[in-house]
Amino acid sequence: MTIQVLHERGSSNRAIARTLGVSEKAVRYRLARLRSGDRDRRRDKVFRAEAVAEVIAHWFACQTQGINLQALYEHLVAEHGYAGSYKSIQRYVRRHYPRPKIRTRRRVETPPGAQGQADWGAFGGIVIAHEPVDLLAFHLVLSHSRHEAVVWSETKDQLAWLTVHNGAFVRLGGVPAVLRVDNESTAIAHGAGPWGQVTVAYQAYADAFRFHVDATRPRQPQEKGKVERRVRGHRQSFDPRGRSFSSLAELQAWTDAQVEASAKRRTCPATGTSVWEAWQA
Repeated sequence: MTIQVLHERGSSNRAIARTLGVSEKAVRYRLARLRSGDRDRRRDKVFRAEAVAEVIAHWFACQTQGINLQALYEHLVAEHGYAGSYKSIQRYVRRHYPRPKIRTRRRVETPPGAQGQADWGAFGGIVIAHEPVDLLAFHLVLSHSRHEAVVWSETKDQLAWLTVHNGAFVRLGGVPAVLRVDNESTAIAHGAGPWGQVTVAYQAYADAFRFHVDATRPRQPQEKGKVERRVRGHRQSFDPRGRSFSSLAELQAWTDAQVEASAKRRTCPATGTSVWEAWQA
């Protein structure tokens, strides 16, 4: 298109080639294609995602909280063996689905190690030792790299709350300076958000591990949007329901492997590398 516009404005082939940093032969070739009206045959290629078109359509129909193509891609890879790239899904969706509504927003990035976001996800009916069990998945997401730890628990009492923190810190290799949490009774004893009073046990734990507890305001899920998205991604990409595990330890090991694979597929918005590479750095 640039070649066409410059040509129509009277620029010579040599001048266009010099401006764009290409050969004069390339300019002549493009202009000849434009004059002949040849169709770009790449437009006629079958999308690799056509093989999972029905799955994509079903996934779109089930979404109620906005479209997350990364979560769709992870779901296709994990549950349907999709071998294409994330870009192939983007191209397919652009061609077959309307553009999403434009939303005005500002991305705020935190330095490495500055913040983590924590939340629970409830998963009912996971088969452990041939019996369906209701379990809770504790998610701790690092705000900079987006790497996460997922630790399973049978309860969410005070002891479980501190135990899953231990497991998450071990998996992430450290402790963020600030931990943004929901107003769980195990975290906030009275009030809510910035004016809430942290429970005695959790405050003692935070003092020992040297992190600051930062509770979100009530009914403001966007204040911990990174972990909210990862809980949804867990349900859509590597939901353990429908599988069978011999023990909780086997479920945890399987989940750790899925988290690592997901981190190697996803892109970190702060660095442009994979989430895994950003976390390693």
